[in-house]
Amino acid sequence: MVVVGFHRKRIGLRGVVACVALAVGMTIPAIAEDLRSVVQDAYLYNPTIDASRAALRAQGENVSIANAGRLPTVNLSSSFQLSRRWASNPVPDTTTAPLSLGLNSAVPLYDGGRTANNISQARANVDAAYAQLSTQELTTILSAVSAYFDVLRDKEVRDLTVNSLSLLVSELEASEARFEVGEVTITDVAQTKARVAAANANVIQADGNLRASAEGFRAVVGRLPGKLDPPEFLPDLPASARASEDIGVASHPSIRAARSAERAAVYNIRVINADKLPTVSFGSSLDGSFTDTTNGLSSRLDNQITAGLSLTLNAPVYQGGQVDSRIRQAQHIASQRRADYHAAVREVQRSVNVAWQSYVTARGAIAAGEEQVRAAKIAFDGIREELLVGSRATIDVLDAEQDLLNARISLVNSVRQFNVAAYTLLSAMGRLGPEYFGLVPVKDDKAGTASVEPRSPYGIVNTPEAAWRFPWRP
Repeated sequence: MVVVGFHRKRIGLRGVVACVALAVGMTIPAIAEDLRSVVQDAYLYNPTIDASRAALRAQGENVSIANAGRLPTVNLSSSFQLSRRWASNPVPDTTTAPLSLGLNSAVPLYDGGRTANNISQARANVDAAYAQLSTQELTTILSAVSAYFDVLRDKEVRDLTVNSLSLLVSELEASEARFEVGEVTITDVAQTKARVAAANANVIQADGNLRASAEGFRAVVGRLPGKLDPPEFLPDLPASARASEDIGVASHPSIRAARSAERAAVYNIRVINADKLPTVSFGSSLDGSFTDTTNGLSSRLDNQITAGLSLTLNAPVYQGGQVDSRIRQAQHIASQRRADYHAAVREVQRSVNVAWQSYVTARGAIAAGEEQVRAAKIAFDGIREELLVGSRATIDVLDAEQDLLNARISLVNSVRQFNVAAYTLLSAMGRLGPEYFGLVPVKDDKAGTASVEPRSPYGIVNTPEAAWRFPWRP
């Protein structure tokens, strides 16, 4: 009766392995997508980059707004009125229809440098917004790269756990067969069954991790991942941390953004200082008044045209110290922006050196991990052979199999860390822009969050409502 019970359980475990294999493998598309295509979708359709592009375009309009301060203004005004007065005889009724027209213009001649500095400040702010867009592109592309390698890692870990479960099921079958002939005890069988249950839990956990990574992928790229093709080459990196740091300080957009913000703050001081200086403007006006008065059967026209020229000088005499206080405030803000610039330089230096250290550490971990896997595989094969001749117990085989699985999973994690560290170093140097992947930078409204086809290789229903379908900009 005990043997029959074991036989039924064995069938159930085989069914579990088969169901897991079907659930995780049957929906993967045949065509693999590489890292460049993933980065391209993230670059074109990520809403945070769209928001930064819109902010850049909005900031660019400030240049035109500031430039308007040096151009003339022309205003046209007009009014028409119709009135009727009724009177008793012999005074006739009177109808009056006055029409007035006015054309006024003003040309700024001197404004203390306000307009020129406004334009310079606006251009500096545009430079800062462009650098912020580049920084956002670096962040989004690195997030897409990390999500790409997260999916690859979790898929590999899931496959390893599925294979481990299949191997343990075979071990359980062998233990039950040896138990039937009296070679092992019920304890050995129970130990194997416990490891099978733990492996089944590991498969469920690994599949959950893969689905979570797929959702992280969709948050950045805008769709669930297809079958990902591991990259064949690593990016070219500098030979030392110092060389990487020099490149980062020279080219990282966050430093350019901080420097441009500092320039804008300095120009703002000059803009405020213009409030202490006089302004001169030239004006002209042309006014016309046309009145038609009807008195009974008679009518009279009363027309008048007036033209004038003016030269206006406005000079501040006393302002209560307000302008001086605003100038001091702007100077403090400029000092803050200068400190922000130095902080940005230090942050780039820190991030480059941390990324370099992570890269070197992961490279060493891969070498050690490969050696660990080779040794664990030799130990596992040897212990299995020793089990057949009776010099090893079942628990020794189970421990060796677990050690081999842990070594392989650790190596997979090290490979993921190594790849992500390499691209993190590129991002810290400011080199992980769209140009690095051969993408054409978007210069207008060609990008958006539309036209992304949803794909799901993990059995997750990806409805159109769950994908980026509509542009985020108006």
